[in-house]
Amino acid sequence: MRKKIIRSFMFTFLISFLIGFTILFGIMYMVFLNTQQTRQFDQLRIIENMNEVEKKDVGKYLEKLDSRLTVIDEDGQVLYDNIVDTIDENHLERSEVKQALAQTQGSAVRKSDTTNIDYLYTAIYDETSHIIVRLATPFDGIAQSSFALLPSFIMAFLIALVTVWFISKRMASTIILPLQEISQKIWTTRIGKEKIRFEMYQYPELYEITEAIESMNEEISENISQLEKEKKIRQEFFSNASHELKTPLTSIIGYTELLKTNTITDKEQKQRCLDLIMKESQHMKQLVEDILTISKLESEEYKASLSHVSIPELMNAVLDRFQVSMETMGLIVDVQCDPLLVYADKRHIEGLFENLISNAVKYNVQGGKISIACYGVNQDMIFKIQDTGIGISKEDQERVFQRFYRADKQRSKVISGTGLGLAIVKHIVQYYDGSIKLESEEKKGTAITLSLPVLVKDH
Repeated sequence: MRKKIIRSFMFTFLISFLIGFTILFGIMYMVFLNTQQTRQFDQLRIIENMNEVEKKDVGKYLEKLDSRLTVIDEDGQVLYDNIVDTIDENHLERSEVKQALAQTQGSAVRKSDTTNIDYLYTAIYDETSHIIVRLATPFDGIAQSSFALLPSFIMAFLIALVTVWFISKRMASTIILPLQEISQKIWTTRIGKEKIRFEMYQYPELYEITEAIESMNEEISENISQLEKEKKIRQEFFSNASHELKTPLTSIIGYTELLKTNTITDKEQKQRCLDLIMKESQHMKQLVEDILTISKLESEEYKASLSHVSIPELMNAVLDRFQVSMETMGLIVDVQCDPLLVYADKRHIEGLFENLISNAVKYNVQGGKISIACYGVNQDMIFKIQDTGIGISKEDQERVFQRFYRADKQRSKVISGTGLGLAIVKHIVQYYDGSIKLESEEKKGTAITLSLPVLVKDH
């Protein structure tokens, strides 16, 4: 690791040095370019005021310096060039010519198609004579300056390289020692089982590492506790599921044996046995379907069948199923449902409504009230149901969304249900990244509010 740190320092230095030199080179380039442009513009202003003969004399002199003097009319035709006698190509599209016509002067750096040499082109537009005078000089002075700086650059590079090597070697030693101490501490601690504490080091980065390790150790400890808790929940789930499935099966087997052995001869009693067998079979079927629903929602591979669902239509259909139960208990039902359209799995929304309305009916009191509201907020569908039932104690409120947990144990014995309704509601809400809120007080009632980001629009 020590060698790697030193190599990293050296590599960083090399890159930084090269970047710095590149920036310096760029600054020198711009300074040299601006200086040469200014000089050429000054020369052009002098040439601009010369007559044709004087311009040609200057052109012959510039030819010896590999410089070009060109006179161009407003239409882009070359009237004079000191290097080429005749040029038929139109120069109106040359960038320096365009700039001169628009701003009275212009410049550009490019390779000449005629001489195949890099030139700095500068041009001035004479508004009086309506001609453009252009001067082009070889642009290689920056390269010569670079070669002049090369010995100084090499010397500075070598001195800096040796200095950085010594500094990086010393720095590597000061970093390696605390890292070795950290490593030793980790090896001697049972991660997730014991707390780990490090000394305060002088480097903030090392403190961040030790703080992250301490935090990670605490997180691992929490995860282990959570796994143990989940293991216990799974064990309780299988135990409860086995018990819930065993109860109806025992009844079915018992009544079936009575019928099979002809112990019961009375027709009414036989019919009653058959009805009980059917009831227990339906209960077991519902239990299996609820377990499968939760299993699907917990699966990462599960994909819901999404479609556009009309909330008022679905709400009315679900309420119709509980009409008889509501009338039997004399419940007053107040429904406020906006004309909402959502994009979701119809079975999921139906499951939410059915489970929550079912609980509001089953755990209500005779002559009680149920208030239902469904409306939209931004892209969220808000569903709120409130009853005047028996309520849920504070200790039970934390567990009512667990599988097979039923709050009112005494009343649950006479009220049918699988104990999976609110667990299904919680899993559906989680599947859509929604939220659920429960408020309840014993003997006063319960209010549950759901928020699902599935709203499409009003219709």
